[in-house]
Amino acid sequence: MPKIRDIIKAIEAFAPPELALDFDNCGLLYGDPDKEISSVLVTLDTNPEVVAEAAAKGCALIIEHHPTLFYPIKKIDLRHPKHKALCEAIKNDIAIYSAHTNVDFAEGGLNDEVAKILGLIDITTLDGTPHSARMGRLDRVHTLKELAKKVELALGDPNVATVGDPEMKVQTVAIVNGAGGGSEEAVWQAKAAGADIFITSEFKYNVVRLAKDVNYGIITVGHYDSEAPFTNLICRILGESKTGVKVCPAQSLKNPFNDRSDK
Repeated sequence: MPKIRDIIKAIEAFAPPELALDFDNCGLLYGDPDKEISSVLVTLDTNPEVVAEAAAKGCALIIEHHPTLFYPIKKIDLRHPKHKALCEAIKNDIAIYSAHTNVDFAEGGLNDEVAKILGLIDITTLDGTPHSARMGRLDRVHTLKELAKKVELALGDPNVATVGDPEMKVQTVAIVNGAGGGSEEAVWQAKAAGADIFITSEFKYNVVRLAKDVNYGIITVGHYDSEAPFTNLICRILGESKTGVKVCPAQSLKNPFNDRSDK
């Protein structure tokens, strides 16, 4: 029977820990690497519902993207969902492993996965960008409005928003999964690299204002929607690893935002 360390080895062979950003907290956050396991649960986030699902399915390991333990904890308050989830995992002897920015940045990792889901070809890495952005081409020229609809359907996000002339022509795309919209530098770098448009989530207002004033195209998507493919990616990686472990994608975790498609 495989051990937790065998699962970790398979993930880290694909996404080495040294790829992670300095501030990150990837790795085994709780558990015994020598414990034998038969099944794992893969999730974007770990909350009490996810831990309950893991327990119900007999999964002795949760593989998460966003680290449950990110900042040092000085006290445990069971009113806080993350603290409660951690305590429930300990109570049920369920280990937690976080595969975060190392999976974002890995070759064939989450940035590449999302780029492929959007139909980009000739995908390259924009070296030196804060979030290891990817750049690729669409198979044909789209208008900004057409591409926004394509993104909505591909990522299942009905709440996408755009900046720029809806009829502007775009074909070369820069993209970052997750929160890549925090700095003006990212926009300038994407523009300088030749990208017609920049797609990511959590744009700050000053970044949006800059893009609008220089008539540069932006599509902003939900953080959850841009990273939800993590679950299928890790399930596929572990399925190909031949560890023999049963891999279960979490069903209990939902997008925290309400669907505004009926607004």
